[in-house]
Amino acid sequence: MGAVAQERFSTGTAVVTGAAAGIGEGLARRLASLGMTVVVADIDADRAAAVAADISAGGGRADGQGVDVSRADEVEALAEAVFDRHGSVELLINNAGIESAGLLWEIDEARWRRLMQINVDGVFYCLRSFVPRMIEAGSPACIANMSSVGGLNAVAVQGPYIVSKHAVLAMTECLHQDLSIVGAPIQVSAIIPHSVRSQIFLAAQREAPTDNPTANAVFDAMQRDNVTKGLDPLDAAGHMIEQIAEGEFWIHSDDEMCTAAAHRRGRQLLDLRPPSDPRDMLTRMGVPLPEGKP
Repeated sequence: MGAVAQERFSTGTAVVTGAAAGIGEGLARRLASLGMTVVVADIDADRAAAVAADISAGGGRADGQGVDVSRADEVEALAEAVFDRHGSVELLINNAGIESAGLLWEIDEARWRRLMQINVDGVFYCLRSFVPRMIEAGSPACIANMSSVGGLNAVAVQGPYIVSKHAVLAMTECLHQDLSIVGAPIQVSAIIPHSVRSQIFLAAQREAPTDNPTANAVFDAMQRDNVTKGLDPLDAAGHMIEQIAEGEFWIHSDDEMCTAAAHRRGRQLLDLRPPSDPRDMLTRMGVPLPEGKP
């Protein structure tokens, strides 16, 4: 466990959205093990309560809170309850998010709106409710927003998710600048994870199934790779929390893979190249090319 994180995050309150599973759960458990009081916030209130109870049973301090981050009123109620109970928030991690598969023009309108409401509006609502209270508290704090390597590059057949993660990254950079203007003692970090084991691809196929065979094959391959090659959520959380504690803006789960993604984006922009040919990605993943596409 990193020495800097052990010192910086040994006390105080952390709020993690989407913390009932996957990366969010890993972050919540790691922060609790360091000594923070963790608010495990998730749309699945029962699962959030179970994670918090398990943390508490292991000697940590945690509260489970049900919240749909796509609803501004629920986020505002969460922020009010947290500050009423704990007085301050030293670390806010906006992690809640969902995926979706398919060609852009085949995405169901309701699914598009739901994904944007959670992945983008949810981050905004949390910032709008928590930031003024964090500024008023006046103590050093940190906000970390969950983007993705997909927030740096384009990826075929998951357009809504990629669009949302580009938006989260842009929002995080704007937040960094806005907080600098007012001189608030609040660090801002953008989390850019690579593959961390979770149920996000399975959930997307279950909640928003697509008839597109290529999209389904890609998500099957991504789920396979996520299981066989993805980082353990607790291990990834430990690495990312240490970087946050060190004051970094760019937070990576896998330094080599995430830096490579940033460099690809940088080279594309410098050379004014179009996005990469997705057929290369399909071939690497073992996904058959659509008929008639060499």
